[in-house]
Amino acid sequence: MSNIDKFQDQRDSRLEKLFGDLPLEADILVRLPSSGKYYTPPISEVTINPIKFEDEKQMLTSIKNGINPINLILSKCVKGIDYNSLLLIDKILLLLKIREISYGEEYPATVICPKCSFKSEITVDLTKLIVKFIPEEVDDPREVTLPKLNKKAKVRFPRVQDEQYMETQEQIYNNIWRFVLELDGITDPVFISRAIPKMPIRDIKFILNNIMRNDLGLDPKFILECGNCGGESEITVPINENFFSVT
Repeated sequence: MSNIDKFQDQRDSRLEKLFGDLPLEADILVRLPSSGKYYTPPISEVTINPIKFEDEKQMLTSIKNGINPINLILSKCVKGIDYNSLLLIDKILLLLKIREISYGEEYPATVICPKCSFKSEITVDLTKLIVKFIPEEVDDPREVTLPKLNKKAKVRFPRVQDEQYMETQEQIYNNIWRFVLELDGITDPVFISRAIPKMPIRDIKFILNNIMRNDLGLDPKFILECGNCGGESEITVPINENFFSVT
């Protein structure tokens, strides 16, 4: 054995000794709000693991490289399913659980009171946020009846791979047709894309509500009692790249 090999063995041995008493980070199973019934094959629980230091370093440089830092975390910490195929409803809960097992249950954040614009430093207990599971009878895609046109439409949930069409409100409006698979029995996407702009606004809002279903999955809202004005306001926990930091 060469001296280089001997030094390498010594280093490996010292590293093993250094981390020998550290408890192994066990993978965690997370039940999905969708119950996994819309995936092929169906998967009711997803395995996640905590963020490692190398993952956080990559996240910090990902924006410069044109990579979405949040989806980078998903690719590193979610096992057993292609993260691009995740329903956004499932994605939000997985991000919360990854944050929880990586940094702890408490999330320090700075929020601004909507009533008086006062900045408050708060701590959110992530385990207290409510998760509403998708009812068994809700399909994807699913048929709905438009309230004004009184016509049938078939809509679907958005997935991570659809986020490129949903970064701004304008993009969402321009891409509604992508989530409408059938309109009055017609499946031609060109027909659907031309029909959408002509629809009554009530029908458009109805379609959007049924696509997004913000009433399902993780509810990131909590009530803030402002220490300055005393008013109570509904605040949303910001889930962005800052969510995965302890500072």
